[in-house]
Amino acid sequence: MLQLKNNTPFKPGMALFPDQNGVDTFYAIMKATFTLGDKKFRIAEEQVPPFPADEYWDKPGESSLRYASDMHLGKLSTDVVLNGQAWAPKGKMAQYIDTAVMVADRQKVIRVFGDRWFIKGFSGLSITEPEPFESLPIVYERAFGGTHIIDEEKGKIKGEARNPIGIGFKGKHSASELDRQPVPNLEDPARPFKGVTNSGLPVCYGFIAPNWMPRLKYAGTYDETWQKKRMPYLPEDFDMRFFSAACPELTFDRYLEGGEPVELHNVSPLGPIKFTLPVCKFNVSVQIKGKTEKLAMKCETVLFEPDENRFSIVWRDSIACDKKTLNVEQVTFEIDT
Repeated sequence: MLQLKNNTPFKPGMALFPDQNGVDTFYAIMKATFTLGDKKFRIAEEQVPPFPADEYWDKPGESSLRYASDMHLGKLSTDVVLNGQAWAPKGKMAQYIDTAVMVADRQKVIRVFGDRWFIKGFSGLSITEPEPFESLPIVYERAFGGTHIIDEEKGKIKGEARNPIGIGFKGKHSASELDRQPVPNLEDPARPFKGVTNSGLPVCYGFIAPNWMPRLKYAGTYDETWQKKRMPYLPEDFDMRFFSAACPELTFDRYLEGGEPVELHNVSPLGPIKFTLPVCKFNVSVQIKGKTEKLAMKCETVLFEPDENRFSIVWRDSIACDKKTLNVEQVTFEIDT
């Protein structure tokens, strides 16, 4: 019987399934949760376990992805994600504010506006002044995007493939149909939303759903050839970039190692948050048929949740165990001191 020995304060996870080449593989996962504060953090009393499956804010297909599953084949680099809200500085109401997530050499800024609407006038559609706000959710539902079902029976649908549940997408709507419809709250300051369009920019710090672009283009081809020659394994043109679920600006080209500086601006009522990521090293070993193998855990996901006063980090490594799956005997997780 497989035994798990966890000599850390964190939450481990394990998975066993074929890799992209159909080879049975054992995956070791470690997830650490810390309190989130200015300059200081500590190990959280409540450790959040790895997510076994994707979790949405509401109904799948009708809402954005809240948490991406931690059970997968692995990422090629580190994802940085933030789930939270925009908060006006010092508790004062504002019509718009700039939020920012900065980690190491990466930075993403999102300008957050109060609620606005299209309004029809003599010269066409214009945009109302933003309503003052204290806080607003930073979610894809408030970013540019959307879907216009023109004729469901004939399959005539237009939509923004990067964010089909957003707002502001024109589709084939007339000016009258868009009158009093909401305008995106979230913008890239370098590419502001200028009015009715089908080519705006969806911006958010959250996870990207697996059936949205750009992840969808990496999923591979599931056609008749795949059904006859490859199923149930992944198609030959599957790309591991599919598992990178952060926005492009916060998808790194390497694995973070800890010690990188972090700055989060206007995403907490407490003000700016500045600290460095913890340096965590692990000794993880897998015993297969009496032989012990060492794993090198890589940082795959950093998730900030300011409203929950926490952030978490997920590490992973794997080892092929084809034809030996029943002989995986013990997995040991330890802190490398």
